[in-house]
Amino acid sequence: MNEQPVLRHLLQVETEAAVLVEDAEAEADRRLAEGEKQNRKRYDERYGREFASIDEEYTKKRAALEAAYQQELDAYRESLNALAVHKERFSALVATLLPLSNS
Repeated sequence: MNEQPVLRHLLQVETEAAVLVEDAEAEADRRLAEGEKQNRKRYDERYGREFASIDEEYTKKRAALEAAYQQELDAYRESLNALAVHKERFSALVATLLPLSNS
């Protein structure tokens, strides 16, 4: 019985199987890379939208807080300007509390 043709056929089948496995691995790698690329794109788009939304909200809140702070500061300045200044009475009080020594 001649076994060489059978062995050659088996080696050929094994070679074809190895090529199929390599092709399948390459296709799987390509699909994984494409899936990762699409997922990254979706992530970047969603992240960009979320970041823009949060940044816009932050900017609005900061502007509102700055405006409120400025209003409080202006009101405080107005209240200080509205106070009566009694320089003579203050000077007299200081003079009684901190008498100057004549050494």
